[in-house]
Amino acid sequence: MTTVEVLVDEADGARVVGQAHFTRQRGQISTTFLYDPGYLSSDGTSIDPALPLVSGAQHQSGLVRAFADSAPDRWGRNLVEKAERTRARDEGRVPRRLDDLDLLLGVSDDTRQGALRYRLPGSEEFLGKPATVPRLVSLPELLRASDELASDEDPSRAVKQLLDTGTTGLGGARPKASVRLEDGSLAIAKFPHSSDRWDVMAWEATVLDLLEAAGIRVPQRRLARVGERSVLILRRFDRTGEGHRIGYISAMTALSAADGEHRDYAEIAEAMRDLSLSPRTDHHELFDRVVAGVALGNTDDHLRNHGLLADRGSWTLSPVFDVNPNPDPQRARSTTIMGADAPPDEAEALLALAEECSLSPAQARERIARVAGAVTGWRDAARMNGVREQEITMMAESIEPRMNTVIATARKA
Repeated sequence: MTTVEVLVDEADGARVVGQAHFTRQRGQISTTFLYDPGYLSSDGTSIDPALPLVSGAQHQSGLVRAFADSAPDRWGRNLVEKAERTRARDEGRVPRRLDDLDLLLGVSDDTRQGALRYRLPGSEEFLGKPATVPRLVSLPELLRASDELASDEDPSRAVKQLLDTGTTGLGGARPKASVRLEDGSLAIAKFPHSSDRWDVMAWEATVLDLLEAAGIRVPQRRLARVGERSVLILRRFDRTGEGHRIGYISAMTALSAADGEHRDYAEIAEAMRDLSLSPRTDHHELFDRVVAGVALGNTDDHLRNHGLLADRGSWTLSPVFDVNPNPDPQRARSTTIMGADAPPDEAEALLALAEECSLSPAQARERIARVAGAVTGWRDAARMNGVREQEITMMAESIEPRMNTVIATARKA
């Protein structure tokens, strides 16, 4: 059994939340968590909806989902596993099979997502190797390392370089690295991949620009060019301007869902009714995001691509992230809308979702029309981000019919 002390970072320092006891048996991990009595007797808040503020042991199979939110996702796992294979080769041994606990505790504490931190009982040092987060001037070198990782060449140098930046704790499958902005703030640099068939990063920047125009909260960002390639730089929204950490959970955690499980936006709205500091405000913003996602063909909207930030003892929707149009006009979305997952049903389902998002039919139609109006200039927004005309033509085959169904929904009596 492995015992770890769990802390939450606050403005005046790290505060003990409780202890987690991890058991490995037959290749499976189980977690027993106990809140610290001092945390329970103060103004502590639940770190995970599945872990209510009660004394005594709480058991879960696998990792606690809030812990999983601060562990590596596909990109980070790939890096760590490649590093282990390199070490095993150098040491003349068989590579270790790394499990979720190895990955969780191996993430650099400096760049770990959210506000949870981990250390061994009796130790003052947090688990996770310190990171050397580079400045933006290192973007060309980091992009080159990302390319090497995807090539058939020996990736050991590239793996070490990216691991040193504290990249493993960043979510998603897209190649990326931790970087620091000019003011020292922590940011994420998202890179193109050699297999990309379109300028994915420029399109993500375009969608974020459009969502911002629609009044939806987005991260501070910039689109950089390294040679002829686009790199999207996003300021971390789980850090304050002073560098303090902000608690974060994914929609997967909010719904107590399994990783990869498909759910419905109605379920996200229901969870926010219980968790949100301002349910009505978050409901309205969630609705706007769904409308924009339908209009622009953002179909990779799985539960890890939605999140909530800790806010005054409760939660609120995080800025939107990982949004990209898909050129396939019939691609089904990961998170359904009142059971609908593809055109034209998904647009028609928006009015059914409205009630779950604290909106009357008339209010919903007004919001649909407003969001659709804000994103209809998607072609010009794409050109502003350097997207080529042939890609705009390609995306139009998906976006235009989707957009038309959304506009038609707004006009329904």
